[in-house]
Amino acid sequence: MMNNVYISIFGLNLSTINDFKNIINNQISSDYKINWTNITDDRLDILLINEDFSEINHVKNINKKTTSILKVSKNEKSAGEIQNNHLYLPLVSSRAVNLWLDEALEKKQQLQQSNTRMSFPTEEEKEKHKKIDYKHISSTFSHIYSEYPDISNFTILNKDIAIAVFDLNNNLFYLDSEFNLENISDFIIIPAEINTIIKFKKHFKPKDLHHAFWQFVWDISPYEVPQYNNTYRLLKWPQPNLKFNRHALLKISAYLSKGCSIQYIHEKTNISVNTINRYLFACDIAQMMEEIPSHEALVNVPMVVETNEIGAVRGFFNNLRKKLGL
Repeated sequence: MMNNVYISIFGLNLSTINDFKNIINNQISSDYKINWTNITDDRLDILLINEDFSEINHVKNINKKTTSILKVSKNEKSAGEIQNNHLYLPLVSSRAVNLWLDEALEKKQQLQQSNTRMSFPTEEEKEKHKKIDYKHISSTFSHIYSEYPDISNFTILNKDIAIAVFDLNNNLFYLDSEFNLENISDFIIIPAEINTIIKFKKHFKPKDLHHAFWQFVWDISPYEVPQYNNTYRLLKWPQPNLKFNRHALLKISAYLSKGCSIQYIHEKTNISVNTINRYLFACDIAQMMEEIPSHEALVNVPMVVETNEIGAVRGFFNNLRKKLGL
């Protein structure tokens, strides 16, 4: 059952309202039931409002602890940017709004958890109990190229049970939606039989191979992974399907889209170095990032390179590039 989210847009013209509604629907409708309401609704979670109306009594009386408010006004020089919960029009991209929405929804989740006095483990606490070593993950993916260089369709097995099928030629990934990856204890990858391919294509929706690889590796990888001590830039943004820490991961994406080091991200966001390393480990296997010279990064920081620990992973990436024709 989807969680409800109550949203109001006030004081903007119809065209802008429709733009915001499209952005919001595209970003959160798969995870939340969106209820469009008015600014006097006590259930209000999110309010987008023309700055000219931000001082009216109804807005002043809104509980800022439970409602996230985004003021909107025109400013050509800062178009599309959000600064201190203030968005400047015209909209040139939905990215800033999407990040703000994720932060607002994370605030809503945290409030719900506090109100219900439920105790959820942090992402780091959960990952400490994972059983699969990162070396097994990287070597298992590398194995498919050394043993089966001319095959493109593979099955992922957990205790002899097929949980996923992927197609390297067509960049498609099919995951058994009924299997909980938190229960995975071991896995191998073998060439897929035709009946298995047909079954998965019939019963499960295809996903982009890069995004699915990223999510799969993130879900099964342990807390300890290789240390990425150079500077890196994203080739594609991962689309994390997570209830917790999604906003933190999107922050990492935002920094890495411009190219930077783990240390720089950690200093700017206070996100743990281990979390950023796990993010990059998943990106590496999913072929969604590249290593760049330090002078191309946001800040030039001399780094100590540790190549031994990530050598096995690099071998897989080179083979993946050849297989996908990248």
